Amino acid sequence: MLNIPFALIDYKINDIFLLLKDLAVNRKTSQKENLIIRNIQNRFPNKKIELLPSARLGFYLTLKKYFKKGDEIIFSSMSFPLYIKIAKQLDLKVRLVDVNQKDMNINEKEIERKIKKNTKGIVITHLFGYPCNLAKITKITKKYNLKLIEDCAQSFGTYYKKKHTGNFGNVGIFSTSLVKIPTTLGGGILVTEDENLIKLVKLFKKKIPFSIVIYLKYFLKNFISLLNSKPLLYTLFSSKIFSLLNRFNPRLYRKIIYSGMGLNNKFNPLERINLGKYQLTFGQKQFVNHISMKNKCKKNSLYIINKLKNYKNISFLKYDNKVNWNYQYLIIKVENGLENFSKKMFNNNIHSMEENVWDCLDYNYKIENHNDNFKNTKLNSSKLIRIQNSPSLKKKDLDLIIKAIKNSSKNKIK
Repeated sequence: MLNIPFALIDYKINDIFLLLKDLAVNRKTSQKENLIIRNIQNRFPNKKIELLPSARLGFYLTLKKYFKKGDEIIFSSMSFPLYIKIAKQLDLKVRLVDVNQKDMNINEKEIERKIKKNTKGIVITHLFGYPCNLAKITKITKKYNLKLIEDCAQSFGTYYKKKHTGNFGNVGIFSTSLVKIPTTLGGGILVTEDENLIKLVKLFKKKIPFSIVIYLKYFLKNFISLLNSKPLLYTLFSSKIFSLLNRFNPRLYRKIIYSGMGLNNKFNPLERINLGKYQLTFGQKQFVNHISMKNKCKKNSLYIINKLKNYKNISFLKYDNKVNWNYQYLIIKVENGLENFSKKMFNNNIHSMEENVWDCLDYNYKIENHNDNFKNTKLNSSKLIRIQNSPSLKKKDLDLIIKAIKNSSKNKIK
């Protein structure tokens, strides 16, 4: 039986040939960048758009422009830990706000209590692709004259009240890394009305030196990842290694899978070169097909949820079905024995991933309110696991995933 990998990238075999065709070092990529920007401009009608070598670079430059040493920024306690690391690296102070129990997004009811005299901005993360309560959050930022930065890394294709995420803040930053939908096999997107920030980003991109070594390194990584996202090739070449790692050293397995998070060293804004021609070619097709991919993700998610709604020990996050979001991540909450559940999933050929990396309390960052009670974060962060729902999955694959979840659950039907 084939193993279903954690990272599934939706593409056709023909895309591999296009990718190899554009491998030749060609730094004249502006035309392809403009094609992608034109394709998504209608989602951000009042914004300027700039493609990025990485979302984290956009975040770094945004903080550099808007804040000075000693300024305080509010983050969700469950968000991208590297962003907090970057804020600390820039000598900014960080204050965390707990999450909602229902969707793991920042608890908008707690934000106002955390605002102090030196608070200058709020960073919100649309965790797992589901939007935060933007109506209440934007009301708060206007009341206190705070900068609002939307971490939209997982929320491309998500709308809040018919308006795409990224349109509500001063800046919206999207990731188009390998496991995102859509993907440019690494990279990101920055949207803002601030033309000076766009100029700053463009100027910085021009300063990034081209390195053939880094170019080929990332191409090889991307190429292997694309091959590994096909269950047959993954089963033949990589699955046994990952299965052994997850069985005997799950922490090392997670470290390898999440190695791109950049938490081990000081953030270097020059760590990534500008997007290559092959990345933009691949990404352009992804953006054209994004709506159909999003609809398939939603269909897959609802199919799995419907089949498992009566099982004990597992539950799904409480999302409003009326919200137009991208269903990019399908998250299951396992009440007891997550690590054992994860190992059983591997034994049942479904290589899912524990989602405990977003707990920013777990990284020993110096935060201003470390003594506060982060009840919901502590209660939920060690119970979450991501289940595959890629557009590339067929019904038989979904049935295998459902069967594996049932076999891995501690308790059966209520």
